[in-house]
Amino acid sequence: MQYIDIHAHDGAFENRDLSKYDHLGETMVEFNRDLTADNVSHCFISSVHALLKDLIEGNEVTFTDAETDPRLFAYVYYHPLRVEESISEIEKYKSHKKFIGFKSRPVIHQTEFDSDAYRPLVEAAAVIGMPILLHTWPINDAHAVAKMAKESKAKIIMVHACNDKYAEAMNIVKRYDNVFVEPVTSAVYPGKIREIINIVGYERLIFGSDYGLFSRSRILKTYEEANLSSVEEEAVYRNNAIRVFGL
Repeated sequence: MQYIDIHAHDGAFENRDLSKYDHLGETMVEFNRDLTADNVSHCFISSVHALLKDLIEGNEVTFTDAETDPRLFAYVYYHPLRVEESISEIEKYKSHKKFIGFKSRPVIHQTEFDSDAYRPLVEAAAVIGMPILLHTWPINDAHAVAKMAKESKAKIIMVHACNDKYAEAMNIVKRYDNVFVEPVTSAVYPGKIREIINIVGYERLIFGSDYGLFSRSRILKTYEEANLSSVEEEAVYRNNAIRVFGL
């Protein structure tokens, strides 16, 4: 099986707790070596530096890093407190050969996804036709996603699936076919993958590893616990990403 990994980080998280997270190579040589070791055919990366420090510099470095390997593609990071700059970043990279979509993390910016600050991102995603990879943690994130999905055709991928509130979150968004799920978390919740499939269907579940914090082998164990059928494996590990990202 060759995997498509839609959720990986470019750059290091400072002061990472290695009792909770995995130690992974942080140079592009090491990053790309692990793509081979992990049988990854495509990997989509977003900038840690754009998230935590400098939006413009971070996006620039990540798109440059994506050019080091044909398997790599990059998200434009969207900062809801820097809307004009974020819109300019979208314009800058939307035609780039490595552009694969958008990434944002509402809770770290203390900004709700259904606020006016995020409307330019949702509008751009709908027009351009590429997904938003959205960090979702508290349950109000699911309500915000549902509101935006109802109003727009933008494709939204809920990263983390609201952590331990995943079942409640999936029931909130299940009616919206433009909402997808990448459920990785550091904590292991037995039965999580299967319950998500039971609520929204395997066609809306997409594999991502959170590489940069976790090894792929660690995250794949949570999928193995779900006893996916061969059809489900092909969909979750490859075909759903191919469809949603237009590969």
